[in-house]
Amino acid sequence: MPRYFFHVMDGRALVDAEGTVLAGPDEARSEAIRTAGEILVHRGRRCWKGNTWQMTVADAGGDTVLTLRFSADDHGR
Repeated sequence: MPRYFFHVMDGRALVDAEGTVLAGPDEARSEAIRTAGEILVHRGRRCWKGNTWQMTVADAGGDTVLTLRFSADDHGR
């Protein structure tokens, strides 16, 4: 089974050096959504500054499989 790496860029690069073994691209997509949700729950306050952060999922060869981008702004409220 292939290994996928979930890298996060939120002003700094958080490189996933270990990766996760998954059955294929559909499972990598589901894992990316689940992981992004966890990040939003645990670091949600920091996400509300209008800055975009992203998660890039790469395969073992380093090729990008998918990218998720997030941005939120509370407009000073």
